Amino acid sequence: MSNLSFYEKSTWGTLVALLVIGALYFRSSWQLWHQEALAPEAAFGLLIGYTVLLIIVLVAYHVLVAVMSRPEAEDERDRLIQWRAGNIGGLVLSFGVFTVILNILIGNWLGQPLFLSPVGIAHALLLAMLIATVVEMVLKLVLYRRGF
Repeated sequence: MSNLSFYEKSTWGTLVALLVIGALYFRSSWQLWHQEALAPEAAFGLLIGYTVLLIIVLVAYHVLVAVMSRPEAEDERDRLIQWRAGNIGGLVLSFGVFTVILNILIGNWLGQPLFLSPVGIAHALLLAMLIATVVEMVLKLVLYRRGF
C-alpha cells in the first residue's frame, strides 16, 4: 500500500469505513424494524451515532495516512478521476432516488405501498446514497489502477 498515492489511500479507507459502518447501521436498523421498534426517534439516534462513528474513523484514518505519507498536490489526473467517478456516482444516486419515488407512487396506486412510512423512505434514500458513494469509490480505485 506504500506505492499508492495519498488519494488512493484516502479512497480505500473511505470505502472500507463506509462498507463496514454502513453494514452495521443497516443491520441495526433491520433488527429494530423486525422488533417493530424502528420509530423515527430510534432511527434518528442510530443515524447520529453511526455518523459520528464514521467521522471519527475517517478523521483518524486520514490523519494517520497524512502523517505516514505526505499528501501530494492534486493534479489533473486526480481531478479527472474524481469528476468521472463523481459523475457516475451521481447517476447511480439519481437512479436510486427515482426508484424510491417510483416505488412510492406505484405502491400507493396499487394499494400495496412498501415505503410509505417516513422512516422507510428515509432508509431507502440512505441506502441509495450509500450505494452511490460506494460505486463512486470503487470507480475511483478502478480508474487509478487503470492509469487513467
